[in-house]
Amino acid sequence: MYDRKWEPMREDDFDALLKDSLPDLPPEDVVADVTPWKKAMNRVLTGLGLTSITLNFLYLDYILPAIGMVLLLLGFRALRRENRWFGACFGITLLRAVYLFANLILNSTILQERVHAAPRMIVLTGINLALMFVEFFCIWGGFRAVQRKVGLPPHAGGAVALMVWYGILCLLALVGYVGLILGVVMIVVYICIICSLRKLSGELDEAGYAIRPAPVRLEDGTVALAITILLVGGCICGWLFGGSYPMEWTPVDAEEHSGAAEIKSELLELGVPDYVVNDLAAEDLAACDGALRAVVETSDEPVNNDKQKTLHITGVAVELPGEQERWMIIQHFLWEENPGFYGTESIQLWPVYQDSDGWRAGGAVTGRVLYDKNGQTYSAPYWFLGEQTFASDSIFWGQQTSTDVFAAFSMPNSGENHRGYVAYPIEATQDGYLISGWFNYTHQRVGIQYPAVSAMENRMRNSWNDAGAFFTMQYALQFFPSELEKAPVQ
Repeated sequence: MYDRKWEPMREDDFDALLKDSLPDLPPEDVVADVTPWKKAMNRVLTGLGLTSITLNFLYLDYILPAIGMVLLLLGFRALRRENRWFGACFGITLLRAVYLFANLILNSTILQERVHAAPRMIVLTGINLALMFVEFFCIWGGFRAVQRKVGLPPHAGGAVALMVWYGILCLLALVGYVGLILGVVMIVVYICIICSLRKLSGELDEAGYAIRPAPVRLEDGTVALAITILLVGGCICGWLFGGSYPMEWTPVDAEEHSGAAEIKSELLELGVPDYVVNDLAAEDLAACDGALRAVVETSDEPVNNDKQKTLHITGVAVELPGEQERWMIIQHFLWEENPGFYGTESIQLWPVYQDSDGWRAGGAVTGRVLYDKNGQTYSAPYWFLGEQTFASDSIFWGQQTSTDVFAAFSMPNSGENHRGYVAYPIEATQDGYLISGWFNYTHQRVGIQYPAVSAMENRMRNSWNDAGAFFTMQYALQFFPSELEKAPVQ
């Protein structure tokens, strides 16, 4: 029998052999799964940061809060059965998530500004703000309950500081503070608060605190994917179904002007183009009865400098009979080629009587829009036609409040000869004043914008003619009535 001689193993060799026999350290995500407290609190703290401090470019002011809210949901979902405080946090976060996600979807429609300004929405915004402070209080209570559970002295000053920080932020918003220095200080303080809470979470982790995550039916990735699909799908529906006005299109009766043949003949003889006369509603045509003379001017305005797609604008002034000098101003537009209608259009009027001592309004502003399809003409009233008071910012004059006449509408992408007009009477208060009526047409040139605004809302916000999704064409009908006897314009 062979007796094998064993050589004694050195201590260093034994340690190396033992080290090689052990598996590698698990990856970070596995470690996080083993310590669900750390994983859940990291999500909560990251979510708090993303929902509080955002960047106003590349849509990050919408994307980051959405991601932050998802992280808060997932974090509190794992902690919801740890104590009643964290359970309340999960319920509150769920309500706030519904509010945020509904607003993100609403922002893809042109309804968002009117809904946000509604009294009920203002109340909901206040409730959401109150829930946020309640959530911070529950976070404070949840940390203290966990500290008692592991035998640590209860302290969670970071959560209290978070409530104070948001209170100061609300006060600054109420007073309209826009300074840079205090804003930077607030950001630095917020980062310190989050670091304090993260340190507090780390103390509990080091103390060996462990939780058993609440059982769930859906994995975290499935929940995040479902929310993403909901938001994207909701926004697509918003763009498709909430991006235009519900216009009331009806076929135009061929006998609409049967009782006004003489008036039509008078206007045509005075030089008013037939395409303008034929588009007038019966009441606007009747208002031109007894016309004495007419001034007609036309202009072809390119769409965003595209010479192939132009808007043909016709300005008409018809002098009406009476002891006092009276004129009917008609401003007509016609798309010579379909430019693509993606949502809303608008007309901003600066009427002759606006800022003029020589003229006053002689009646209401009227008008309609029309288009042709398969040999039939369809018409609809403007979705909105009237005065709007609004505040706008100017580089040279600062913020100014104005009141202008607007006509808001949507056009179908089908059909041809999309057109319309606005008309209003004026009366002279003094002789010798210029007739100057401005017609500002705003066209929406893209289909997807976020947050979505209407052409009228964009024009009230922004006086630039080339403004992102919108392009404005301007035209003015201008002449001195006193000079017509010398050089009649027809």
